[in-house]
Amino acid sequence: MDFFIQLLLFLILPLVLYFAITTFLQFNRSKRHYICPLDSLSDVYTSLLPTDFYTKPQERGNNDGGYVYASDVPTVLQQLRTVVATLHSQQALASLDPYNLIVIHERLAYTNSSDVVNWFTVQFNLFTGSITALGTATHAALAQDARELKKLGCFALTEKGAGVLSGLLCDTIAYYNPEAKKIVIHTPTEDAKKCWISYAGNSQIEYAVVFAKWCQATIMNSSKEISVNTNIGKLFITPHVVAIVVQIRSNGVILPGISIEECNTRSDFRSNCFGGLTFTDFHTAPENLLDRYCSLDTTTGALQVPDNCPKLFFKLANRLLVGRLCLSGTAIVCAKSALQLVIKKVYNSKRSQFSYITDHIQVMLQQICEMDCYFRRLIKRFQIDSSTVTVTNIEELLEKNIDEILLIKAYIPPLCRDIVAKCRELYGAESLLAHTRMAESHAGCYANCLAEGDSVVMAQAFVGQCMRKYKHISLRNWRLLWFMMKILVMVPTSKRIKYINAHQTEIMAVFQQIANGIFQNQGIYSSLQSIPVPITKT
Repeated sequence: MDFFIQLLLFLILPLVLYFAITTFLQFNRSKRHYICPLDSLSDVYTSLLPTDFYTKPQERGNNDGGYVYASDVPTVLQQLRTVVATLHSQQALASLDPYNLIVIHERLAYTNSSDVVNWFTVQFNLFTGSITALGTATHAALAQDARELKKLGCFALTEKGAGVLSGLLCDTIAYYNPEAKKIVIHTPTEDAKKCWISYAGNSQIEYAVVFAKWCQATIMNSSKEISVNTNIGKLFITPHVVAIVVQIRSNGVILPGISIEECNTRSDFRSNCFGGLTFTDFHTAPENLLDRYCSLDTTTGALQVPDNCPKLFFKLANRLLVGRLCLSGTAIVCAKSALQLVIKKVYNSKRSQFSYITDHIQVMLQQICEMDCYFRRLIKRFQIDSSTVTVTNIEELLEKNIDEILLIKAYIPPLCRDIVAKCRELYGAESLLAHTRMAESHAGCYANCLAEGDSVVMAQAFVGQCMRKYKHISLRNWRLLWFMMKILVMVPTSKRIKYINAHQTEIMAVFQQIANGIFQNQGIYSSLQSIPVPITKT
């Protein structure tokens, strides 16, 4: 019995000492005070303002000089063309490397409507960026036309049966027809229809980057024997998803073999007419396959993929990583703009006597500055000398920092959404007025949570990366340890992904604990006592 007690003490005492020392160090660690500007950083931002920003007549009751942005398609497209022409004149679009794109998105978020920012990211990051990163010299002319807005396009990934919470599901199929010497894209079921594709419903959009599962007559070594019946006979579905750039309209007329279902009237992002794309044995030239990481054997119709790309989709999905950083940056701008309005109103009025309001402002100000500083540290890694930038080193950088990109996308947009929501509450009824842009910022933050990977899915992917790579394994992250033990001991290997998908609430608790630990190691805290009351001029 004495031996058992001694053994128990031997095991428990180190744990008690560890938690006591850790708690003591955390309690006595000096708290950093993060400061960040809430307005735009440079006068160069003003070059992107609409041409009538200072001369447009103000609406009745608009005493703050706020600008009401148009949301109709022709005006937004004209505004986008003006902005892009200005950026070209400043040589800002000479390189579409991640850091440059993030900075441009922030500039746009400060000076333009969410409609312009949204259209810009679809055109330059998703459409043009995909052609540049995934294509070859064959596609260079199209990429250049897309940069100059001569060719407008969309990004067709999301499917009805998958949705934003699915992650990597793709049921649209593509295969090579040797008789017609064409690639055939087909939507086999209703669930495989491309759904909620931004701007696909706009008649000005003539191209789309379409993602589809590749099918062929031969079985790949790594694929299961899953077959599908096509108009050229029975084919086997490979594990690879390919990207194909196709023309979907000509002079505003939808091409044969494609059906586009327009979305109903939107409450926000009114210039963005979402569309559903259905392909019925649609034929396109084999040159339209974006083939930087694969090649097509036009004799057998087989897809050839290098050994360093075990699953082609993950290479294709790297394009989304840049977008996740851009959306996080614009979400921070939305939160800063809303806070700026609230601070100006509260501290210039009698409302400053209410501690409920001022305490909330102080906490939110510190939170957004903490996240802004953390975000700045991360994106500095993507600063690449323009003379040495290549697609290869950009891809390597993205893959190297994928964990932190997932963390950023899972954490920052929801935080900014909550901050804007609280700002609207503190600002009062005036937050409903268009010129304050609070409703627009709120909608933008919600969109940032969903677009290019739902934030819940990003949190799940981040936890998955931690488990696969054995990262952040410590007693502090006991939830992660407990969850891993349950999976390893109780769940068969074949059912682990299904188990993780069915326990998203627990996954989110694991993610929150890991994220808090990471931010605390960076010295990121929220403390009312450490934040001075901001002073604004009357």
